[in-house]
Amino acid sequence: MTSRDRVKAAIHFQKPDRMPHFLPDGKENDILWLWQGGPSDIKDWHDEDGHMLRTDCWGVVWETKGGGSYGEAISWPLADITTHTNYTFPDENNPIYFQTTINQIIENNQSENPKYCLGVMPFNSLNEGTHNVMGLENMFTAYYECPDDLKSFLSRLADKQKESIKILADAGCDGVMGYDDWGLQDRQMVSTKLIEEFFIPLYKANWSYAHELGMDVWMHSCGYTVGLHALFAQTGLNVIQMDQQENMGLETINAAAGGRLAYWCPVDVQKTMVDGTTSDVEAYVKRMIETLGGHKGGLVSMAYSTPQAVGHTPEKIVAMCEAFRKYEKLGLE
Repeated sequence: MTSRDRVKAAIHFQKPDRMPHFLPDGKENDILWLWQGGPSDIKDWHDEDGHMLRTDCWGVVWETKGGGSYGEAISWPLADITTHTNYTFPDENNPIYFQTTINQIIENNQSENPKYCLGVMPFNSLNEGTHNVMGLENMFTAYYECPDDLKSFLSRLADKQKESIKILADAGCDGVMGYDDWGLQDRQMVSTKLIEEFFIPLYKANWSYAHELGMDVWMHSCGYTVGLHALFAQTGLNVIQMDQQENMGLETINAAAGGRLAYWCPVDVQKTMVDGTTSDVEAYVKRMIETLGGHKGGLVSMAYSTPQAVGHTPEKIVAMCEAFRKYEKLGLE
């Protein structure tokens, strides 16, 4: 079984020969995670009266106090959504930004063991993409005061995402990935009713389009999102990527959509990887595989991309990787 076939079998619950991996331990992995380039910032980081600011290609102004932070948005080009028809999207779908991905896929396909090619959409977010250019409070208000304008802007953004999907399909990707955090720590960011009204029709259209083009759909969504998992699976999502699970509970997540929605997860980045021992890490990996991965597949391993920022020690990262490899065939023999 090639890496590509292994990932497809795992996320479609078709009993792969082992769990697929994406781990930083130098051993065989199964996914080629492809990020696109993009337009430069309008203004790079610079000092203005003692404040470090930058303006990204979307026109959002960010401020940072330093210390490795991406910064916090302080000014938005669409604070008033009723003016959205005057807003011009950045040129994220320009073909020049996909050339590296195309070259990597060509090289991958010529290898003896081609990996699963997962392309991140340049227009990868409908929820976060909107509140990034509006401001979160302004977006919350718009749900009620300017719903038609908000829906119109979301439709424009979804059209750009559809363009991203087509370009990545033409490049040869096996799957496309988006990013929409829908949860706070212990509850959803907004009600399921609002998500169903404003976002689900757009998700359904774009996810169905990706499927028509022969690709799977992956989405990162952290926070307390378990109440949405069944809805997302029903709408066409194949894989949800989550860095935290213990705020919801593995058994609760599994009961909600296990066997219908696949999961791409590290050990919970907030609790076990911070407060647990290396033995706790191994035990948690085994529980993840027995629950989320216990459906003739359903789980893909990974590690958090910036472990230093969340206090993960090298010893626990090693323990996590070793445990994922140790139990990679659990339930699949």
